Amino acid sequence: MDLALHGRRALVLSSSSGLGRAIASALAREGARVIIAGRDEPRLRQACEEISAVGWVKGDLAERGVATRLVHEAADALGGLDSVVINTGGGTPGNLGATTSQARDRAYESMLRSALDAATATVPFLTQSVSGRLLFITARSVIEPTTELALSSVFRSGVAAAARSLALELAPRVLVNVVVPGRFDTDAYHRFRSWLAKERGMTEADVTARHVEEIPLGRLGRAEELADVVTFLCSPRASYITGSVIRVDGGTVTAAG
Repeated sequence: MDLALHGRRALVLSSSSGLGRAIASALAREGARVIIAGRDEPRLRQACEEISAVGWVKGDLAERGVATRLVHEAADALGGLDSVVINTGGGTPGNLGATTSQARDRAYESMLRSALDAATATVPFLTQSVSGRLLFITARSVIEPTTELALSSVFRSGVAAAARSLALELAPRVLVNVVVPGRFDTDAYHRFRSWLAKERGMTEADVTARHVEEIPLGRLGRAEELADVVTFLCSPRASYITGSVIRVDGGTVTAAG
């Protein structure tokens, strides 16, 4: 299927590595003109070259004003925006009662406030596109809260709520959706696995084995599998999907409707 993405202007936030990079790479392979974004300049330069992105913008989304600046810099570089993927960092793992005020503030800045700033900054550009697409990458915790990632449950749920409001506000000009990843074989998962292993006195291999047991498909996801779904949703082919929360989790969340 031709996704009709050739020449479309796309920005993917937090895309120098992990799921974000896989999304940017998939969009570029389909012919989109992609700007990637991140904090680490050497990593951005390498990713930009390897995935054939048009360019990159640099900044820490947790710092106030940066999300808006990155959106405007990308729009200036591309001459507008057709698709924007809002992907942000996570918060400190652990249950809510054990978090510090500083950790809660940082999680709010990195997960919710930055996503809201980026989203509102995209509106003037996406509403001028012939088929604007706004995608939010969240986490399993928006559907099935967990004490292991309590801050993610709180603030990513806010992102999902904002996406539903924007889907109504921006229809029919812009389609807005939320993508919920399950457990993927990425550096972010490895960091969480390491933390959890120490918390529970387990080996990392045992943590992975337990997680895999919870996944009906029997394995961790590959970043490219999430990227393919996001790429379709960014395309003109996904013309009747908005306000949706789409799980890409190997069937893990069994209680979801």
